[in-house]
Formats: sequence, structure tokens, C-alpha cells
Amino acid sequence: MIPAHISVSTQPNEVGPVAVLEFWVQALISQHLWYREQPILFLMDHLCKAAFQLMQEDCVQKLLYQQHKNALGYHCDRSLLSSLVSWIVAGNITPSFVEGLATPTQVWFAWTVLNMESIFEEDSQLRRVIEGELVINSAFTPDQALKKAQTQLKLPIVPSLQRLLIYRWAHQALVTPSDHPLLPLIWQKFFLLYLHRPGPQYGLPIDGCIGRRFFQSPAYISLLKEMKRRLMEVADFHHAASKALRVPAEGSEGLPESQAGTPGYLTSPELHTELVRLFNVYILWLEDENFQKGDTYIPSLPKHYDIHRLAKVMQNQQDLWMEYLNMERVYHEFQETVGLWMQAKLESHSIPCNLSVQLDFTDPLLAKERVLSNLQKHEAPQPPLVLHPMKPPVPVISSAALLSQKDAIQLVCTDLNLLQQQARTAALRESQQVALDGELLDTMPRQYVNREEQATLHLECRGSSGKKCQGAAVVTVQFEGMHKNEAVTQQLHVLRKEVKQLQAEAAKPPSLNIVEAAVHAENLITALVNAYKLQPTPGIQKVGISLFFTIVDYVSDETQRHPPTRQFFTSCIEILGQVFISGTKSECKKVLATILKNSRLCSLLSPFFTPNAAPAEFIQLYEKVVKFLSEDNSDMIFMLLTKFDLKQWLSATKPPLSDRTRLLESIHLALTAWGLEPDEDILMPFNLFCKHWTYLLLYQFPDQYSDILRLLMQSSAEQLLSPECWKATLRALGCCAPSCQQGAASAEGTVLPSSSDALLSDKQVMETIQWLSDFFHKLRLSKLDFKSFGLFSKWSPYMADVKTFLGYLVKRLIDSEMACLAQDPTASRKAVLKSLHSVIVQLFKPWILVLEDNER
Repeated sequence: MIPAHISVSTQPNEVGPVAVLEFWVQALISQHLWYREQPILFLMDHLCKAAFQLMQEDCVQKLLYQQHKNALGYHCDRSLLSSLVSWIVAGNITPSFVEGLATPTQVWFAWTVLNMESIFEEDSQLRRVIEGELVINSAFTPDQALKKAQTQLKLPIVPSLQRLLIYRWAHQALVTPSDHPLLPLIWQKFFLLYLHRPGPQYGLPIDGCIGRRFFQSPAYISLLKEMKRRLMEVADFHHAASKALRVPAEGSEGLPESQAGTPGYLTSPELHTELVRLFNVYILWLEDENFQKGDTYIPSLPKHYDIHRLAKVMQNQQDLWMEYLNMERVYHEFQETVGLWMQAKLESHSIPCNLSVQLDFTDPLLAKERVLSNLQKHEAPQPPLVLHPMKPPVPVISSAALLSQKDAIQLVCTDLNLLQQQARTAALRESQQVALDGELLDTMPRQYVNREEQATLHLECRGSSGKKCQGAAVVTVQFEGMHKNEAVTQQLHVLRKEVKQLQAEAAKPPSLNIVEAAVHAENLITALVNAYKLQPTPGIQKVGISLFFTIVDYVSDETQRHPPTRQFFTSCIEILGQVFISGTKSECKKVLATILKNSRLCSLLSPFFTPNAAPAEFIQLYEKVVKFLSEDNSDMIFMLLTKFDLKQWLSATKPPLSDRTRLLESIHLALTAWGLEPDEDILMPFNLFCKHWTYLLLYQFPDQYSDILRLLMQSSAEQLLSPECWKATLRALGCCAPSCQQGAASAEGTVLPSSSDALLSDKQVMETIQWLSDFFHKLRLSKLDFKSFGLFSKWSPYMADVKTFLGYLVKRLIDSEMACLAQDPTASRKAVLKSLHSVIVQLFKPWILVLEDNER
């Protein structure tokens, strides 16, 4: 039908062959992965043949060119490009419409595609840059030149080395049948690349041809040998064909008027003779290595080199040698195809044997009758094959199981028992392997032993200075010789045999019931998740929650040691946790209890612990975490603490002061639990507690200020608190210098921040000074050690921070009084100074007071 359509379009007043060719090409290549469908390739081959005959290849190449660019990442989305890049990096060949190296069946299609890819190679300047790199860098391989070209041109995708056109034409020339009309032109295309001289393009002298540089590896050297052998076979074929008599093809005597003016083509015997000469010339061009060296003067070559055509090839003249193409045969085959279609079309409208009325095939009202008439010409269709019901390899998940906790848990437990048993078997096998390895290591040193031996040696005496020897000297030698312990050797043989047997068992694929169990459990979870996403009901959520904790209960040391089981359990827990557990208020307490009961599950379950989803239980959950503080589980505590978003909880719930005080005491308990100098291993959770400490201090300040100050002083008096808590508190209050605010220690004499942006008011500063004066005074008199030796020894870890705090308070007090004096000039400065002196003395008195013996 398609050739007939094209033939009709060439008639006057018709749309023309270009429109028809474009219509059919677009219809065929719009199918997904069309270039892998043999029927489509068959039709495309005929379309390309017709386009060649009508000299309208451009319209076909244009459509293929655009789709080829899209396939290589041009004008497409980045996700397609990234997947294509990863596909190529994984070792695959760049995609092409001619899959594989070449095609022996759809040669016309391959001709069109390779010419289209040649245009792309020229437009992207890929071949020019590759040849330039090979010319400039004589040590470069084609692969290195290709990578350099990719970097230089910044192309989205660079074709694989196998997709370079010099290799594509070579492979296509090898598989094209000897009698195919295009074969001479395919070889011409190859030699245009093989004998190309790129030197002048780069300002270099005319040198040798570039082709041999692409064929230096062993694989491509053998390809050249195969090409030479193929050329000889084709030459022999045409030599034999030239001796046969030519039988005129039926219907080929007359040419259409449109071709009456075209130059005549050689008839078959002469054409075969010319092809013999041409392919022998090709053999000479392929063999002669002087072309590659550049020291050949072409006019001086013998006549059988066909120097005229050789010069055209080396000058990169792209005109096709159409005189070697049997266009008479091409036109005959096209007309023969059109004739067959017309014959079939006429027969389809002939009078059926069982119909007495002639059906008008132009009448649309008789379409049904024409279809039935045509069907009656064919044999009756065979009945459909008997469908035998097959049992699914994995049981189908019923919808009822998704709504019943009991049924769902029963189904999944059956599967999990098998998977857990598989993990236990693997763990047992691993233990056996370790035991055997240990026994081998213990036994091998005993395979050979040294035993004391004695040997007698007779040393010959040859005499000297004419004196005779009395005989050979007898020497007894004692040494330790190596002896093999046969019993130990046999034991090692048995052990190695057991190891090999154990390894063979471990290398076996899992049994079918294990695979079925994994697939069945995965299907159940997938069906449950899909049903919940489609319609989130409490019933399905309860089933999902039950499955989550059921699978968690099956996690053990054995399942964690066996990688496949560990990965499967982890995937199931992650899917169920994300959908049913994370953000669910009712499950926070249970998830935390499960983690605290089994700390090895923390990394697995902590992503689904969301205490902020249960604001009423937030403090209770926090207290439970604090109770489990120890140096051994600092990682677990840190992972759990990161799930408490204290800022969000405070802003969202606005808890009362009593709740915040309760939480503050828990944080204080955690900070004092690690003492004066926390270990480095627990610094991460410790720093989180310090952050939470300052969050409570700053929230609705000064609600918690007095409590925090009291706890800070009391714990420091017993050296129960790290100095880092002081630093965090002072940074929050704004008592530190800017360097301290950034976490660095404040240098002595640094200017403190002004009172205008301070957190504490003047009244709070005065109250703080009075409270600290009373606290330190009572502390100084509370113990005999403090009375005798003062406070410095006990407070030495905190002195830098205490000094900063007291200095800040005193400066704030002085600034406040100075501001008051500025506003009230009538006030007595002497009285103000005396008052300040009294307050400051009371603040520092506990530190510098000297007590008499009777006062102690």
C-alpha cells in the first residue's frame, strides 16, 4: 500500500512524494521503541528505499535527526537526560535506531540512519575535534580523544566509541549482502573517513590519512583483516556474476517519462565487471599503509589504484558514485511491489463464488457486505486456546485481610517465621564458619614439627704438600629436621572439606518458599498502604500499626546479621512507619518504650518517634528519655533528643509555668548526671540538653530565670555541673562579650554589651545581686571548709564564668545609677556612691571575707 501511495503522489496535481514520505515516517516513528519492532523496520526500509530512488532522503533524515537528538538528551527534560547518562555510564552503548553494530536485512534503513548520524557528527563537530586530538597528540587513543572532545565541546551526551561513524560504516559494509545495490556506496562512505587527511584543518602540513589511528587496538586490527577478506569475497561474487548471462527483468524494459532524460546506467554484465574493478581498488586502498604515513605522491601511483577517485576521497568530496548503483533494479523492485499491491487490491474486490450480486467497492453503504465478502474468501479462524486456570505462585491478598488485625498478623507472621528461620540458619552457618576457621588456625601450626636428628658425614681428605691423608674425616652433625604430622594433615583435610561444604551450602540460592514469603509479605504491605492512601480509615490504620510492631518484634540479632533479611525487615518497617506511625499521637509512647527496651532498635525506629505529635505527653516522654541516661547509651539518647522540637512545642502548646518547671528539672537532672567534665562520647546529647535549658530560659522571660539561677548555683556549689552550662546560660542572658556569644572564651577587659539591648531589667539586676550576695554569704558560712579556705577552691572550675556574670551585673548597676543621676541632678552623688559601694561590697564580701578563729 505504501509504495502505491508514493507512486500515486508523483502524478500531476497530487501532493507529491515528500508529503507522503513524511506522513508515513511520522506515523511509524511515533510508536514507542519503534526501532525494535521488525514490522516497522521492514516498512521503514521500503520507505527509505523509495526516498533514495526519488532523491528525497532529506525529508526522512530530518525527522530521524530530530528524534535522534532527543534520544541523546537535546531538547528534553533533565530527568530523561540524567537517566540516559547513568544508563551510558553503566557500560551500555549509546542508543541508535540501528541497534547492534549493523543490520544485514534493513540495509536501506541503515543507509539513511547512518547518513543522518553523520550529519549529527558533523554538526556537533565531534569528528573534527576527535581527529584534531589524534593529529595533535600522536600518543592519544581514540577513546582518549573522545573523552577530550566531550570536555571541550560540552555536549550533553557523547556517543560511545563503538558509535563513531568510521566503525558504523565498517560494520555495515561487512554484513551487507554482496548483491545489494548500496554496497559500493557504503564502502565509499567508509573510505571517505578512513582516507581522510585532517592535517591542513589544524595548520599542519598535509600528512597521512587518519583512518589507521582508529584501528590500532587488537580488536580493530582483526576487524581490518575481516574487511579485506569481505572485499575479496564480494569481488569474487561479482566476477562470477559477470560471467552469467543477463536475463531482462520483467517490466524493466521501459522507463517512466520522468527518467527519460537521466543518464543511462550500466547493464548487469558490465556493471558486475565494473564492480569487480572497484572492489579490487578498495582492497588496494585498504592494504596500502603508505597512505597513512603521508609520503605518497598520488599521481605517481599505478593505474589500477584509480588515482582519480582516490584523490576525490582524500579531498573529502562527498559526491556519491551513482554509476556503480543498479538503479534499474531498484526501480524494477519498486514497480513490482506496486504491481503486487494493485493486484491484491483488485482481487479483494472480485466477485465471490457464493455471491450472485456484484458489490460496488466505491459505495460506503456496502462496506459491511464487502468486509463479510472478503472474509468468506479465507479459512474460518481457529477457536481460541483452552484457558487452563493456573494457581498463582504467591497467594493473593484478600481485601478482608486488610481490615482484620488478626488475619493480617496471622498472614505476615507465617511469612516472617520463614524469613527469621532463614536468618537463623545463615547466622548458624556463619558461626560454624568462624569456628572452623578458628580450628584451622589452631591446627595448622601443628602440621609440621621439628625433631632432633643426627647424621654422620664423611669428609674426603685429598692431602696437601705431598702429605698423604689417613682417611676421610668422620663428622657427626646434630640438627632439628622438619617432619610432617600425618594425623594433623588428615585433620586439616577434613576441616577444609567441611569448610568447602559449608561454603557451597551458603552459595545456594534461597529456597522457593523463602522467596514466596518475602513477596507475599511485601504484597500485603503494599496493598495495605495503597488502600490507606486511597481511603485513610481508622480500621486500616490499626492494621498497619499492628503490622509495624509485629515486624519489629521479629527483629533480632540473627536478622540483623543476615544482610538480605536485614534489608527486607528495614524496608518493611520504613514503609509502615512512614505511613502509619510517624506523626501518630497514640503511638509515640509505645515506640519510645520499644526503643528503650531494646536499644539496638533505636536507629531503626527513631525516625518514626515524633513526640511533638503528642503535646500532652511531651514532658512525660522527655522524662522517660532522661531516666535512661548513661554513658553506654549516649548515641541512643542523642537520636531520641533530636526528635524533641522544644521550640515548636513551646510555641504551639504554650504550656503553663508548672509544666515548664517540671521539664526544667528533668533537663537539670540530665545535666548534673554527667558531672563536672562530661566525656567526649556524650558531648552531643549534652549540648542538646544545654540548648533545651536555654530555650526554657528565654521562653516568656523571666518566668524561669529565678529557677534556673537557683539550680545553676546549687549544682555548681557541689561541682555537679559542667562550666559549659554556665557559658550557655550567660550567652542566653547576653552577659557575654561578642566573642563569648560565638562560643569563644571572653578575654579579660572586654567591653560588655550595653543595657539598652540587655535581657535583664535594672530591677532584675538589683534583685539578682542581692540574691547572689545572700546565697554566697550563706554558702561561705555553711561548711567548715568554706569558712577556713574560702569559696575559690570549690568554685575554681566556674570562676571565669562567675567573674563574667558578676562583672556584668556590677556594670549594669553602675550604668543604671549613672542614668538616674543624669536624669536627677539634685540627687546626692556621694550618697549614690556610698550605696553602690555598699551593694558591691556585699556581693564580693563572701569571696574576700577573712573570718577570725572565734567566727569559724
